[in-house]
Amino acid sequence: MPRLDNVRVGAWRSMQALVAELERGIDEELRAEWDITIGWFDVLTSLQRLGGVARPLDVASDLRIPASSVSRRLDRLEEEGWIARHRHVDDADKRAVDIELTKSGRRLWREMNVSYRRAVQSRFATHLDDDDIAALLRIVESIELDAQDR
Repeated sequence: MPRLDNVRVGAWRSMQALVAELERGIDEELRAEWDITIGWFDVLTSLQRLGGVARPLDVASDLRIPASSVSRRLDRLEEEGWIARHRHVDDADKRAVDIELTKSGRRLWREMNVSYRRAVQSRFATHLDDDDIAALLRIVESIELDAQDR
């Protein structure tokens, strides 16, 4: 394993700062057009990716964020009518809940996804060719595999 030197620490900090900057920019675009944060959109996207229904812990795992962060987001999305919570009456754990995208939540996700993809295209994808994307995916996969082994 290579020694952690200033170049590697600098690369990490540059990547971290760039991802934060890109997310802020995409968030600003979503807020300007939809008055909805990227965090809310991410939850809707996760539910969409998980088939429209999932447990909160599955959404947190999919987004790689703490369950408490998902819980707060779910509260707000439910208030807006974009998700619904359903308790499991036949489960041993009476606290078990499924989260489901409502019809209006699915429609909102579809419409917002156009804006999100446009923002990702302009802020990220236009700067990379196919070889860059392949290299980036290889790096991400390598780091993910290492993280899973820990």
